[in-house]
Amino acid sequence: MAAINWIDLRGQKFTPEEAREASDFHEIVINFDLDSRMIFDLFAGETLSAAKRLVAAEMVPLECASIMLLTESDSRIKAVIQDRMREGNPS
Repeated sequence: MAAINWIDLRGQKFTPEEAREASDFHEIVINFDLDSRMIFDLFAGETLSAAKRLVAAEMVPLECASIMLLTESDSRIKAVIQDRMREGNPS
């Protein structure tokens, strides 16, 4: 899997600290082989940091991402989700 640039993801800028936390969380997800539904369940059931929500926004299935879009407060993460949705549903 290609490395993800968590500082500048889909045109959205994140702090080095957020990027480092997202990278660490993504590595945990990959190492423990958590599937995308499990990540969404974490999002739905916990208060996650912006960095962890960013990983969820990039990895969950699009139908779950649409639910995240309704509840997400960070405009950067909303933009990541919207970009994924446009990419998944080209007109």
